[in-house]
Amino acid sequence: MRRTTLSRRTVLRGLLGGAMASVALPPLEAMFNGNGTAYADGAMVPKRFGVFFWGNGIRESHWTPSATGASWVPSESLRPLVNVKDYINVVTGMEIKTGNPRGHHAGTVGILSGAPLSEREHATDSFASTFSQPSIDVVAARTLGMTARRPNLQVGVSRRVTTGEGTTLRYLSHNGPDNANPPAYNPQAVFDLLFGTGFTPPGSTNQPNPRLALRRSVLDVVRTDATALRGTLGATDRTRLDQHLEGIATLERQIQDLPAMMPVASACALPTAPGTFPDMAGREQLQPIARAMSDLLVMAYACDLTRVFSMMFSGSVGGTTFWPVGATQEMHGLTHDEGGDQPTVQAGVVFIMQQFAYLLERLRAVPEGAGNLLDSCAILATSDLSNGHDHTNTEYPIVIAGKAGGGLRYPGVHYRSTTRENTSKVLLSLLRSVGVPITEFGVDGGHVTAGCTAIEP
Repeated sequence: MRRTTLSRRTVLRGLLGGAMASVALPPLEAMFNGNGTAYADGAMVPKRFGVFFWGNGIRESHWTPSATGASWVPSESLRPLVNVKDYINVVTGMEIKTGNPRGHHAGTVGILSGAPLSEREHATDSFASTFSQPSIDVVAARTLGMTARRPNLQVGVSRRVTTGEGTTLRYLSHNGPDNANPPAYNPQAVFDLLFGTGFTPPGSTNQPNPRLALRRSVLDVVRTDATALRGTLGATDRTRLDQHLEGIATLERQIQDLPAMMPVASACALPTAPGTFPDMAGREQLQPIARAMSDLLVMAYACDLTRVFSMMFSGSVGGTTFWPVGATQEMHGLTHDEGGDQPTVQAGVVFIMQQFAYLLERLRAVPEGAGNLLDSCAILATSDLSNGHDHTNTEYPIVIAGKAGGGLRYPGVHYRSTTRENTSKVLLSLLRSVGVPITEFGVDGGHVTAGCTAIEP
């Protein structure tokens, strides 16, 4: 049987109100070469880069796996990643070499840029800083993002961030000093940004949203084009096309159920969404929002709307309270105040890793070419400190997820440095893995010319 070949830029079209409407297609087998490693027009499957960040560190005693190499076993903190273990490289024993003049500030800037912080005037607080160099997501986007609709996508989960100590603790992604890329915290806003404009934010009105009906009619009017296309596709591609169109509609319905995001200073009286999110007065809906954001990021990758993202799950210091694990105090305070082995802090770290695991499992579930979306990704998961109680920047928590299209070791390993190597080595290897053409990274104490070879293939 003759094989149908499609351009990767093929879209479905239809008329809506006299205007042309279109919907992008997911990557289909018909768009790839015979072995699924490149598109039919010769273009390679794109590589993607991401940063998943949380504030206030970890509990070192529960984080580091006991074994090294490929036979490593997930520690208590990393156990949520067991289902995607082959895609995980864990790096321990490394140190940020850019100094530690102010724990949370220095750690955030050092692990995300390989550079020291820049201190700023701090009339309203005891300290303020900004990034002295671009963050790693911005560096990656300069190579990966130029052909995507959005070169770099920034999202956040907890809005309880520190706002009075410069840009470092408030934002994750930085173009340079005092030049940050604020994340979007409302999943609906992210959906509008990626898939269209004109949506009424969830919870802002009790009236039906006429624009929602219009959005759904866009899907309806491309059905004719979709039906014609289905007749030329193989069985697998027909299933993927149907799942893609249904996925867009389902995702929109799920996000409609989310309560509107409130300002940080406001008490959040969330309405009950039957079967979805219960009313938790004054409590952020951390897991539902994190998973909605993850679904959006996965769809953005699948549709090639962006190739680089950063997700700030919780900010450095900040005021995020991990109430799903029984916390009644914000995480930063707990790292200093909780006694013993800090079981609530540890439970919060496990909770964070559960949300990270959800993102990775969703990426792995989406087929692309001969593999899946996670095959093309290099995702850095890290924090602003190691031990939050002591503000340490040694024994740094670093998790790398994905194959980077063959640029990262698979199956993954646990590499433990015994000489406190520079964390910038990992950043250099990550950027190289996704095709950023550099031979060095970082400045001053963070400058390196060699990567972390243990995570390279």
